[in-house]
Amino acid sequence: MQAVEFCVRNPVKVAVGMLVVVLFGAISLWRLPKQLTPEVRIPSISVQTSWSGASPYEIEHEIVQEQEERLKDVEGMTKMTSESSHSRGRISMEFAVGTNMAEALLQVNSRLSQVPEYPEDADEPLIYTANLSDRPICWFVLSPRPPSPEKIARFVHNHPELADEINKISDSHKWDLLLYRLIELSQRHPEVRALLPVEDVTAMRRFVEDNIEARFDRVPGVADAFVMGGKEEEVQVVVDPYRLAARQMTINDVRIAFRTRNLDTSGGDFWEGKRSYVVRTLGQFNTLEDVEQTILARRDGQSVYVRDVATVRRGYKKPVETYRRAGTELIGIGARAETGANVLELVAGLREAAAELNEGILAKRDVALTEVWSDADYIESSIRLVNQNIVIGGALTIIVLLCFLRSARSTLIIALAVPTSVVGTFLILGVLGRSLNVVSLAGLAFAVGMVVDNSVVVLENIYRHYQFGESPFAAAVRGSKEVWGAILASTLTTLAVFVPVLFVEEQAGQLFRDIAIAISSAVGLSLIVAITVIPTAAAKILRQQNALPATNERLISSQRSHRFASRFVEFVIGLNAGLQRSVPLRLVVVVGFVAGSFLLSYAMFPAVEYLPHGNKNRARINLQPPPGYSVGEVTQISKQILRQMQQYWEADPAAPEAEALDYPAVKDLVVLAQPRNIMVQVQAENPSRIRELLPLLDSIAKAIPDMHGGAYQQSLFPGSGRQVGIELTGPKLDALTPLALHIRRKVPGAIRDAIATAYPSLEESPELHVLPKWEQAEDLGIDATELGYLVDALIDGAFATDFSTGGDKIDLRIMGEAQLAGRTQDLETLPLATPGGGVVPVGAIADIELSTGPNQINHSERRRSITISVRPPADVPMGTAIDRIMSDVIQPLRDNSELADGIQINLGGNADRMIETWLALRFNILLAVVITYLLMAALFESWIHPFVILLSVPLAAVGGFAGLWLVNCFVDQPMDIVTMLGFVILIGVSVNNAILIVHQSLNQMRDHELSPQQAILESVRSRVRPIFMTTATTVMGLLPLVLMPGAGSELYRGLGSVVLGGLVVSTLFTLVLVPTVFSLMLEAEAKLIASLGFQSEARPTTLDPHSDVPRPPPTPMRSEHSNDTDAPCGH
Repeated sequence: MQAVEFCVRNPVKVAVGMLVVVLFGAISLWRLPKQLTPEVRIPSISVQTSWSGASPYEIEHEIVQEQEERLKDVEGMTKMTSESSHSRGRISMEFAVGTNMAEALLQVNSRLSQVPEYPEDADEPLIYTANLSDRPICWFVLSPRPPSPEKIARFVHNHPELADEINKISDSHKWDLLLYRLIELSQRHPEVRALLPVEDVTAMRRFVEDNIEARFDRVPGVADAFVMGGKEEEVQVVVDPYRLAARQMTINDVRIAFRTRNLDTSGGDFWEGKRSYVVRTLGQFNTLEDVEQTILARRDGQSVYVRDVATVRRGYKKPVETYRRAGTELIGIGARAETGANVLELVAGLREAAAELNEGILAKRDVALTEVWSDADYIESSIRLVNQNIVIGGALTIIVLLCFLRSARSTLIIALAVPTSVVGTFLILGVLGRSLNVVSLAGLAFAVGMVVDNSVVVLENIYRHYQFGESPFAAAVRGSKEVWGAILASTLTTLAVFVPVLFVEEQAGQLFRDIAIAISSAVGLSLIVAITVIPTAAAKILRQQNALPATNERLISSQRSHRFASRFVEFVIGLNAGLQRSVPLRLVVVVGFVAGSFLLSYAMFPAVEYLPHGNKNRARINLQPPPGYSVGEVTQISKQILRQMQQYWEADPAAPEAEALDYPAVKDLVVLAQPRNIMVQVQAENPSRIRELLPLLDSIAKAIPDMHGGAYQQSLFPGSGRQVGIELTGPKLDALTPLALHIRRKVPGAIRDAIATAYPSLEESPELHVLPKWEQAEDLGIDATELGYLVDALIDGAFATDFSTGGDKIDLRIMGEAQLAGRTQDLETLPLATPGGGVVPVGAIADIELSTGPNQINHSERRRSITISVRPPADVPMGTAIDRIMSDVIQPLRDNSELADGIQINLGGNADRMIETWLALRFNILLAVVITYLLMAALFESWIHPFVILLSVPLAAVGGFAGLWLVNCFVDQPMDIVTMLGFVILIGVSVNNAILIVHQSLNQMRDHELSPQQAILESVRSRVRPIFMTTATTVMGLLPLVLMPGAGSELYRGLGSVVLGGLVVSTLFTLVLVPTVFSLMLEAEAKLIASLGFQSEARPTTLDPHSDVPRPPPTPMRSEHSNDTDAPCGH
């Protein structure tokens, strides 16, 4: 290794190189995007098309099927699903990880343009690169601005009779509670309204879309900002059928007049001399008067205007949802992140935009934009915890080194490896385009204890040579060269196990890559530091000395100071020497250790989960109301829920009353009410108690009749909650629905207390079908299209054209008087103006029939589908739930031939992904073992030696399971796929100790011509100390990750416990198993060579049972009486 000598002779160059790495690593750290986790979202594109008033069946047939036909062959797409619901169709396309999404987006856009035509009233399809089902990373609400203390004081001064109540309200511990109580008080005392803004916040939706949503969309990293709640403005033209009939006109005539009149048309350019004019014909509606003065027809030389047959007014569309925050109806604004966005910078940008809006246009309207929650808070606390763990782990590692080395100089030399390797890793992460997240930081925290291993081995060997009397320069060069092969092998095996992980293409593979890159980079850099920086620093820091003979007095003093260590070493040497005297005993030990490892691993293997769930401070319940519930009805239910939760939301966590409550105090309470779903989301004042609110949400749901749904805590990863999807696909919903009902009834029998919810709902929505009487309609000159539009207009209001206002466009709708259709029986009596000038009821040209229809139609791969989402209870792992569903629900259906022709049943969603990931991970563990074996075979130039080393892996696996079991005695830590990654890491880490013993034994046999048994025992003697040092430093680096609770610790606690337990167990037993197996292998090899007639150069392979423990022959550099174990590393 000429590189070692070059570095020792050029310390300035080495120092400059180290500083350059640290400098650019620090710059990369500043520039790396900050996220909670790596991007584990599946690349996806969503297409959404709106058609106001259309039923799910019409959306499916007229829009979704046409789009699916064109999109089915998009390259790279792995799955296509769709939802056809009232007034909206949505197609979601998933792509393989690594797909060029820019090209995919171009393909989708090009293929959508090939759709022949859309319904006349349908909007153009919108394409989103973010999955519309993804959770927002930040959420704001627009609310009235709470009155200032000065304004409240003036009001109290003017209304002293309300002073007590106002002062009590002023003491509210949060602003939204203050606002809510003022609104409640204003209902009893109207004068309190002086403290509240005049403007109705819910009427500001268009203002929010034009100003707040548009501003949020411009924040770097925002993929999509969206608005929920509020009322949408429109222009309403309320027609009078009788006045229309008197003028021999119909609603269709009004519609045609609007569409032909409401146009601005370009007339080209007009040149006059040196001037050029743009010619425009102006007809677009800009005021209500423009609408009223629209000419419908000319009768007897007189114009018939819209104002003659209708009333024009501004109004609001029927609400499709209500958004309430703690009892007050408000408007919510959310933002979704682009893939790879720096979430911390994104949220900071949103907060800056909110502050800018609050100080500007919102202040003029006396409203305020307030942040409800964001992922940034959890990310910051998680990163802060990991950084704290890195510092603590690093400090513990240094303390362990100081205890072993008993020298500040030696400790300082090794400590150089930590900042250089860790900070240099940031440079590699930046070059590879990764992010800084909890997972990559956890990988660095794991590596803190590992990066000193190579340096410990190198310095320990340098110091041995130094103690033999060599100069610091010679000791640094020779000591490093002697062990560089061992540390290269151990480092390459650690890196090799991550190679298969980098090729996991499943969703979890994206999660594995960051931790694999972080650990591999840090350990790889530690190898470079160990063979460049450590020898150079040692040559400079170690003082020049003469060879000191190890006198008996010094030996006795050393033995006294290290009595326990010496006795332990002698015990290990004596145990191995005793085992080597008996071949049968060694065989029993080897078989017992290996077989026991496999049996214990099998017995201790726990049930598995998917991704770590985390402990976010957000709990939610989604309730499915009975089909046909109106927005008004679900709004009343949402108010009932709010009343039941009110005492927990109003409770001050610092007050004694909060302690007396059955459940924790609630920090935030949000209810979103939609006809097919009521979503309740809460945050706890104490984030660590969020799971205690789940029973409260469940009890509230059970108290509401005919509601389906279960409470759950939101997962760290979007779309990766604890749900098992049972997907039914087939050509007809009529055949799928009974089967889905059967499955939903069987799930509780397979998994007790499981919540099974069908998507879409299995109960059909009530419908009113208008069945034309074709002959009567033809006699009156009304066709099917016109009849449908007439009914739509008189019942719900039909879109006619756009209306320009303030630079924006809103809908202009034709409708009838509300009192004409207040009940279902009124539909037959709705008056229709006919082209002939008469008025007939709808019942004269059509029959009205009460029926039912689907509330939503889902497709999976262009086939109609129903998904039963099963959420198992917390005490049932997902792996167990999947097994029970397969054996008790799905398999009996397949065996009994209960599936009709064309119907398929499969696991979908997270269950399908979990199975794929676990299969891939198991294969990659096996592949990691094979790669490790082949790599060591190449390094050792032997097929036998690597096999000896790999036998330490089963021992590590037992320790990993034991460590996980021990952690579960105190906290709930499931066996998820991230925890499973710990066993992959163990393959590369646990063999390092065995490599040291085997490599040193081969050196002793080659350099000192010892017999195999003598070489093995001497290598154990000389390697016990570095083995325990490296294990202790790694364990101390891991310990904070396992023991320190907090945000994000669920991501890496299981992985840390597996590696920690595996290292401890494998270290203890490797000192016995590896020497025993190695001696057996060498003896077998020697006998095989002898039986084949070849001459062996090996030394005698048997020991005299009465001989002392073997020692190597003296060398010129070593005193005859020196004892490596007893000699201190300090000086």
